[in-house]
Amino acid sequence: MSALNFNAKILIVIHSLHSIIELFINTFLVAYFLHITNNNIIPASLFYIFTYVLLGFSFIALGPLVKCGNQLLLYRSGFIINALVLLAIVALKENITSYIWVLGVATGIEKALFYFPQNMMTAKANPGESIIRFNGYRYAWNGAIKIITPVIFGWFITKDSFINTASFVIILTLAEFVFSYFLFFEPSKSKAFHIKSVLALALKRKTISLSLVTEFIRGIVFDALDLLIVLYVIYMFKTSLNLGIFTSVFAFCSIAISFIFGRFVRFGTFMPILIVSSVLTFVGTTYFVLDVSQFSFIVYNFVLATATHLIRIVIDINFYKVSQNKSVTTIYRAEYMAVRELFLNLGRILGFIFIITVSLLGCDEMLKYLILIFSGLIVLIGYMSLALSNRLIAKSL
Repeated sequence: MSALNFNAKILIVIHSLHSIIELFINTFLVAYFLHITNNNIIPASLFYIFTYVLLGFSFIALGPLVKCGNQLLLYRSGFIINALVLLAIVALKENITSYIWVLGVATGIEKALFYFPQNMMTAKANPGESIIRFNGYRYAWNGAIKIITPVIFGWFITKDSFINTASFVIILTLAEFVFSYFLFFEPSKSKAFHIKSVLALALKRKTISLSLVTEFIRGIVFDALDLLIVLYVIYMFKTSLNLGIFTSVFAFCSIAISFIFGRFVRFGTFMPILIVSSVLTFVGTTYFVLDVSQFSFIVYNFVLATATHLIRIVIDINFYKVSQNKSVTTIYRAEYMAVRELFLNLGRILGFIFIITVSLLGCDEMLKYLILIFSGLIVLIGYMSLALSNRLIAKSL
C-alpha cells in the first residue's frame, strides 16, 4: 500500500483539529444544554435536527460551487463561520437555549462548507487502496488528539467554565485556517451540477443505491446513539468530568484499532472484520440493556470504541471507493456526495425524532431499548457494508 501524499497528510491534520471542535459542539455543548435545562433532552435533540436539516440541503445548494468552483475558498469560509458560532456561544451564555434553531442552522451550514470540500479533496488525494490507510490513520490521529482534550473539557465544564472552554476552541479554528494554506488542489473545471442524473444512475447501479441506503441507516443510528451515550454517562456517573475521563479511555482503544486497521488491513479482508464486529456490537449492547451497571456500561463502550468503530471506518472507505468508481468520478462525484449527504442527514433527523418521541412519552426506561434497536441496525449496516465491499472488489478485479 502506497504512502500518503502531502495533501492527504494535511487533510488528516485539519480533520483532527476539527474533530476536537466537533467534540466540543456535539458532546460538551449537549452536556451544557442538559445542565442549564435540568436534563431536558428536547433542546439538544432540536439542535441536532436543525443542524442536519441545513447540512443536507446545504450540500445540494453548494453542489454547483463545489463542483465548478474553488473548493479551498469554500473550505476556508467554513472555518470563519465556525469561529462565529463559537463566539455566539461565548456571548449568549445561558441564553443560548433561546437561539437553538439559529445555532443549529449556522452549524449545519458550517459543516457543509467543511465536509463537502473535505470529502472531494480526500477522494482526489487518496486513489486506490491508499484510502484505507488514510481513514485508518485519520481515525487514529483523531483519537490521539482527543485523549487529553475531553479530560480538559470535562474539568472546565465541571468548574462551570464552559464559556472559557469555547474561547479556547476558537483558537483551533484559526489553526485549521492556517493549515488549509498548505493544501494545493487545482480549481475544478467540471461540467454543470445535475443532481437528477446521479439519482437516475443510482437506480441503475446497485453499488450506488446500496451505498445510499447504508448511509441512510447509518444516519439513523450513530449520531443519535452518541447522544444517548452522553445521557447515560451523565445519569450514571453524575459529572461531566467522568464524561471526559471515559471518553479519553475509549478514545485510546479507538486509536489502537484504527492504527492497526490503517497499517495492516487490505480491501479484500473486510469480510471477517465486519462479521466479528457486528456480532460483538449486538452482544455488547444486549448485555448492557439486560444488566445496566457501571461494568456493563464500560464493556458496552469498549465494544463501541473497537468493534463498532471498525464498522464506521469501513463505511467511510466504501463511501470514498464508490466516489472513485469510474461511473461516478468522471462526471458525478460532487452530485453523488451531495445525494449521499442528503440520505445521511434524513436518517439523522429520523434518529433524533425517535429520541424526542421517547422523551415526550416520559419513558426514560425506553431509552435502553432504543439503544438495543440501534445496535440491531448496526448489525444490518455491517451486513450491507459487506455486500457493498464485495461488489466494489468485484468491480476492481
